[in-house]
Amino acid sequence: MRAGELTGTRQELADWSHPVIVDFMYELYAARIGAGHQSLRALALSHARLWRFLILADHDRLPSARRETLSIARLAGLRPNMLDEVDQAMLAELMDVVVSRFLRSPAMARTYSQIVLGVASRLAALSPAVA
Repeated sequence: MRAGELTGTRQELADWSHPVIVDFMYELYAARIGAGHQSLRALALSHARLWRFLILADHDRLPSARRETLSIARLAGLRPNMLDEVDQAMLAELMDVVVSRFLRSPAMARTYSQIVLGVASRLAALSPAVA
């Protein structure tokens, strides 16, 4: 796949997965801080925006998005490594969604899976640097 095609594919994945990611972030954080917590919306949306940058491989915005999400998490009373736990759960969920949604399109499932694996490596590189 050419660089331009990969950029377009990243954009497609970022676009269709965004609602999935936001919903899952709400669910994950509601279980940790409570559905009525005042920081729930900001935390879920901030972390979903971080994931958008991860999928798009937007290396310029990743560190500040991670710091913002960490800051909101701290205000919500969460420990910093909680983001890593949420990221791991999100990786598994997104991979499951890709595999099930593109069951009849193995080439697309493979391409999206490769992007998700890239997200995993970016998370690994990002987490120790900012946390």
